[in-house]
Amino acid sequence: MEAEHQFEAWLSIMRPLVAMEPRSPRDEGFSAQSLAWDMGALALTHTVMPALDFRRDTVRLRADAVDHWLLVAPKRGVMRSEAGHRAGAGLCYVRSMHRVSAGSTTDFDAVALVVPRDFCPAGAPGLDALHERHVATELGGLLADYLHSLQRQLPRLGPSHLPAVVAATRAMLVACTTPGKDALAEAMPVLQATQLERAKLFIRQNLLSPRLGVRDLCRQLGMSRTALYRLFEPLGGVVHYIRVARLQDAHRALSSGTTVRPIHEIAAERGFLEPSEFSRAFKRHFGYSPSEARHERHLPTASKAGFRTMVSPSLGELVGSLR
Repeated sequence: MEAEHQFEAWLSIMRPLVAMEPRSPRDEGFSAQSLAWDMGALALTHTVMPALDFRRDTVRLRADAVDHWLLVAPKRGVMRSEAGHRAGAGLCYVRSMHRVSAGSTTDFDAVALVVPRDFCPAGAPGLDALHERHVATELGGLLADYLHSLQRQLPRLGPSHLPAVVAATRAMLVACTTPGKDALAEAMPVLQATQLERAKLFIRQNLLSPRLGVRDLCRQLGMSRTALYRLFEPLGGVVHYIRVARLQDAHRALSSGTTVRPIHEIAAERGFLEPSEFSRAFKRHFGYSPSEARHERHLPTASKAGFRTMVSPSLGELVGSLR
């Protein structure tokens, strides 16, 4: 869209859910994008947009009768309510769409889950109590990570996976917003999967750090060594997982064709200080030597599962369909 028409186009997508006003003049443009997944009982969105003010007033409440909750997990930027509550990266912010609300965002990149009121009656009191606040328990960070993970995984899934995903999301919501012994027990597989995803992400981001190990992971995840070992037990243990991840990263560096650095430097950068140890570990894992990987370019193959997308002119239509 031409710059002067961008914000009006954005309003047409979000209408009739909420009134918005950009922080900068409308004619300067509003470069934004939103991707939404229709999960049947739920909707998930990933939105990137410039700073703006928003308001959901009584006129809109009466017009659309939407009584869902909106759980917002920012990746970048901050969302603030008029009451002064705020949520940024690592937090999960809750808005009850059947109540008047207003606030603002900075330049924003966030995942949001739209949850109909009858989706999880057991979690209703907890979600209502969190209106315009973030989930403050330790589980709130896990809930935000779960929503980010869901956004990454949904494009790879087909319709047959949705019932299991929806059930897991219900258990996660109740456990994080209305924690209790039974709720935690039901959500434990999802909580552990989310913790494992957080751990894997931290390992990927710090793969070349010489400090990467059990101590750093325990501190980052806020868990004991015993719990961490139990989490990675199905994967052969945490030390084994890090070692394999570094071997795979070394393979990518060797087979990419973009570097001519000596093999021993690539190995040492990934914690293998003895070239002979690296060579043995590499050959044991891949079936050929590091020099053969560089020479032959043994690239792993991957298949892409096809998925169907649906383009909708209005997010309001999607949210309104969740009854």
